[in-house]
Order: sequence, then structure tokens, then C-alpha cells
Amino acid sequence: MTSRCVNPKRKQARLRPVYLAVASLAVLIAAGDDAGARSGKRSIESIESRSASEPLMAIVSLRDQRITVYDAKGWILRAPVSSGTKGRETPAGIFSVIQKVEDHYSNLYDDAYMPHMQRITWSGIALHGGVLPGYPASHGCVRMPFDFAARLFDATAMGIRVIMAPTDVAPIELAHPVLFRPKLEPSPWPPPAPQRRKRRRGKGPGETRRGDGLPGGLAGKGAGSRGGKSEAQSRGAIGGCRD
Repeated sequence: MTSRCVNPKRKQARLRPVYLAVASLAVLIAAGDDAGARSGKRSIESIESRSASEPLMAIVSLRDQRITVYDAKGWILRAPVSSGTKGRETPAGIFSVIQKVEDHYSNLYDDAYMPHMQRITWSGIALHGGVLPGYPASHGCVRMPFDFAARLFDATAMGIRVIMAPTDVAPIELAHPVLFRPKLEPSPWPPPAPQRRKRRRGKGPGETRRGDGLPGGLAGKGAGSRGGKSEAQSRGAIGGCRD
């Protein structure tokens, strides 16, 4: 019987090129992912099984660092985001888009470029295009891929609902007999103008006009006056509006 022994030093020398190759491959993959994140070009999903309608709601999952946009039938767009870093966390809650500026520069942080900005609070929280390092890194805003931010900016309208959720949530349909139901026939728009009732100004039974029975000169000069003002002027002073 022949016994074969392998020198441990020679074995390590043989495996060293393999280790170097694996390490080099890992570095290349990490560098590629980091470059993609910094350029804002990460995976963006869009619904393809149906045509998308007007967006109604956007939900940002702070845990998953992802934004999902919904229309009346379901989700239509998804993209990664970068929310507020530790100490400057993006607040959770229900918001609405209150301002849209295509080319916006920050007035708080070194005039930073925030393209396709959609503001949700007047204290400085907004959705906009930005660099995505793969983790929360902003001062409180929600950064999105640049091309996705431009696409969302063109698709949304003022007042769209934006939900900042600690976890990943999705809207569900509610149906109950006591809930309000939409009308089958929509009301006309604009609504018809209300009709005003005409007021009769004639003398009624037992009524006399102001000035009747006064001397001719006084009736012609001071009838219907209060302290030198006409009746119309007095009525206008009482019923006027303040700016």
C-alpha cells in the first residue's frame, strides 16, 4: 500500500490564486452595485399586464426603502428610495403633495440640486430625484432614481396622497352596506345657478311709503333718508363685507 501525503504549504500555495480570483470578483460586483446606486439607476418596476391609469396614492416603505405607486386597480410603479438617515429620519404619516417644482435647489443644505421635487410638508420634507447609496442617507427627504422621479412628476397631480409607512403596506378595498356609495348618474358640472326670488316693493294693505303725508318740500328732499344718507347707502353699510 502506498500512502500519499500532501504538504500543507504546497496546498495553500495552490489555493491562493483561487482565493484571489473570488475576492476580485466580489470587489467588482460590489463596485458595480455601488456605481449603479450612486447614479440613481437601480431596478424600477412597472405594471405590464394592463394599462395604468392616473396615480391615486404613493406608499413609501421606510423599512424596505421602496416606493410603490397605485392607481384605482392596484400598483403601477415601484422603485428603490433613500430616506432620512439616523437622527434625521423621514417622519411616518399620511401626507399630500402641496407643491411641485421641476428644478428645485435646497435652501437649507448647500443649495443641493433636487430635481422633480414634490413637497409634502412645509418644514422641508419632499420626494425628489437623488443619489441612492442603498441605505437611508438623506436629511429627511425621500430620494428616488432620477428617471423615476421625472416620470412620477409628470404623472401625479397636486394633492395626491403620500403615505410614509414604517413597514410595507398596501391599500385594500372596503365594501359595507352602511358606507357611502357613488351615484350612478354624476351631478351636472358646473351646478345650475340658484334662482333669486324677486321682492315686491309695492304698498301693501295698511302700509305707507316713507315720506307720505309730509310737506311737499320735505317729502321730495328728505324722504327715505337717515341723517343725510339714502336708504340704499344705509342698507349697503350694514350688509357689506370686510376684506
